[in-house]
Amino acid sequence: MPHPTTPSTKQTARFRRIRQLLATGRQLILAKGIKWAYKKAGVRFLTKEQTVSFLEPYQLITHPVTTLPLPKIADLAQPAKICFEPVTAKTEPVSVWHYDVSEQRAKLLPYGGIIIQRKLLCTDTNTDDFFRNVIFPPKRSTRSTSVLIAPWSHYLDGFMWGGYYDYVLLVAGKLCRIKDALPESVFKEALVAYPLFDTSYERDYLSLLGIESNQLVDSRKTTVSFDQCLLANAGHWFYPNSADVAALRKYVLAGRPPAGNQRNRIYISRSGRRRILNEDEVIHLLKAYNFQVIEDIPRSVTEQVTIFQNADFIIGPHGASFTNILWCQPGAHLFELFAATYTPGFFRYLAELLGLRYSAYYHGVAPTDNWAKGLEDDMYISISELKQCLDNLFLTTST
Repeated sequence: MPHPTTPSTKQTARFRRIRQLLATGRQLILAKGIKWAYKKAGVRFLTKEQTVSFLEPYQLITHPVTTLPLPKIADLAQPAKICFEPVTAKTEPVSVWHYDVSEQRAKLLPYGGIIIQRKLLCTDTNTDDFFRNVIFPPKRSTRSTSVLIAPWSHYLDGFMWGGYYDYVLLVAGKLCRIKDALPESVFKEALVAYPLFDTSYERDYLSLLGIESNQLVDSRKTTVSFDQCLLANAGHWFYPNSADVAALRKYVLAGRPPAGNQRNRIYISRSGRRRILNEDEVIHLLKAYNFQVIEDIPRSVTEQVTIFQNADFIIGPHGASFTNILWCQPGAHLFELFAATYTPGFFRYLAELLGLRYSAYYHGVAPTDNWAKGLEDDMYISISELKQCLDNLFLTTST
């Protein structure tokens, strides 16, 4: 039990969320005033749709909308309990644009966004972070380049943006798409500028894509003047375009030795939020089914790729590490464990897209009004229910 004077983890998360909401409210009031002033000065704040329309003459490639039917996912222990209803996943079109500045002024902003012809582009989710540096702009060094690649336009807040999934699917995936659209010589000469994540996995992915450290600029610290810029839009957050997934696999798996013949059953542990409260009991049960425990410790991207490439069955609490199912062999099985209050379906989509098998479980009854209430909730796993799931998987079918 927590000490009476010490707030619980859930209370702390709630207080932090309240502070975020209050801060967001103040920012919205300020943003409205600033936006009005900029509009008066002739600056247009484009929506995602308006940005795509404006950039259409500069298009290099576009990957269209695709749809993917996702089947119903029932609880393996209680077939009448439906974890996910059948739906049709629909992606968004994603593009790459090449804009020649010529006589038109263009500017890279600290949060990674671009203003062209007095139009603030929206290539990702929104332009909210534009307002953070308007009144007190940061002091930035300057650098010039012939070609700029600007792949991301959000600050990292640790809540909405900033995780491993976000980086891999929304930044690295976009860089792969841009790399596909350009001659290799142009890609290797360009500067890449955005608010860096400053993580080891970011450095690993950039290296795998052939982006050298001298090509990389943190837009929060450096302003870049450029003659040409390469831009790309983010697709659907939950349902990334299959072209980006294919490009990620192409570049990350390039040159790797083929996966070995041995296929492992692995349990992915979590040390942060959304942990399993009775994890020791869960691990004890899983070891009886020959599962290896993968501890939540720092690993290189290459190590993570190897673990998932050689896995036949992956089980664990929902978390960003499951982004690594991107590297699984077709036919591998992902079994996600959830809190009943937080059941997002994006790994279910990725599993279906990649030809993987998929199962899900949560203890209790899920709320009917909002699947995302418990973003930070830990979870309890019924050992008897989990055992029944595993028996149904391993004693009645082959893997």
